[in-house]
Amino acid sequence: MSDTPQSPNESDERASVEDGVSEASAEASIAGLVEAERALEAEEAAVAEAEDAAEREEPQDDETVADPPAPATPEPAKKAPAAKAAPAAKAAASKKPPARRSLAVLGSPIAHSQSPALQKAAYGVLGLDWSYEPVEVTEETLAGFMDGLGAEWRGLSLTMPLKKAVLPLLTEVDLVAEQTGAANTVLLDGEAVRGFNTDVAGIVRALAGAGVASARYVHILGGGATAASALVAAAELGAERVDVHVRDLTRSVWLEPLAHELGLMVRLRSLAQADRSLDVPELVISTLPGGTRPEVLYTDSTRRRAVLFDVAYEPWPSTLATAWAAVGGTVVSGLAMLVHQALLQVRIFVSGDPLEPLADEDAVLAAMLDAVGIDAAGVPLEA
Repeated sequence: MSDTPQSPNESDERASVEDGVSEASAEASIAGLVEAERALEAEEAAVAEAEDAAEREEPQDDETVADPPAPATPEPAKKAPAAKAAPAAKAAASKKPPARRSLAVLGSPIAHSQSPALQKAAYGVLGLDWSYEPVEVTEETLAGFMDGLGAEWRGLSLTMPLKKAVLPLLTEVDLVAEQTGAANTVLLDGEAVRGFNTDVAGIVRALAGAGVASARYVHILGGGATAASALVAAAELGAERVDVHVRDLTRSVWLEPLAHELGLMVRLRSLAQADRSLDVPELVISTLPGGTRPEVLYTDSTRRRAVLFDVAYEPWPSTLATAWAAVGGTVVSGLAMLVHQALLQVRIFVSGDPLEPLADEDAVLAAMLDAVGIDAAGVPLEA
């Protein structure tokens, strides 16, 4: 018996069916996949074209478009960045400092302070509409006062007894404040609360104005925070020896490590011994509080030869200044230091940098000197 021959198509079809899938159905599946892929590509192209068209129609910041046409295809992904940008812009705007800034000088007592007159004179020349007022603040109330300051606050000037008390409240301090353990200037710079000591430079610049550029042997009267600034200033003037005369030796021993760090030979002595040395100092810096009668009496010869720089300026003339003037000695008023340290404070409040000169700084300094009634040498002007 012989087999009946089969055509090739019949053979292939039987083989395909035997494998469980017909060739016709497989081709139909492939065609469906290709058509679906083409449809997806067309849909993606349509979405991309709609997005491009929406971007071209979107107005710029300085343009206004009335009733823009709604896009044919919803664009939730495109609108999400715009929704996020608005709060960010609002936050940035809220952090922008106001044009009018607030500043103050803090201390107790503070009513006598000349700082408002100085600072207001400076801002008048600079054309800045900034306020600067005296505020009675004690060591106990300082932290609460600073916590309550708003975004309009730019900075603070500090007098006694706050120069040391402020240190724990600062996020950073400059080198001089770190050396002396005292900050007389606070810059409120965003989240940062930065402390500076401008007293040292104020002393050096005030003495330079009076013609004192160097001093080998210096007496310092008093052992408080300003005495530490005077010690650093003496080192900047090239001093080799410094005698610090104080009422209570035990409360002033903290000055010795600072003097040694500065490379100074230092002696702590009582005020009663201030004029017991045969060596006449070239410079006497008194940091004693104004209105107190010092327990010290220098000879006429010493008062003629040594320059007196009296940090106190209220009341004026001080007891020491009167004694120096009686023999024709040279006296530099504490107002000169106040002016120069305040000038550096203004630099800090304006630019954040005590080394950055102000615009037209000579005019600013002249206005500040005039505001407190002294000349460039620190001598009170005649009434």
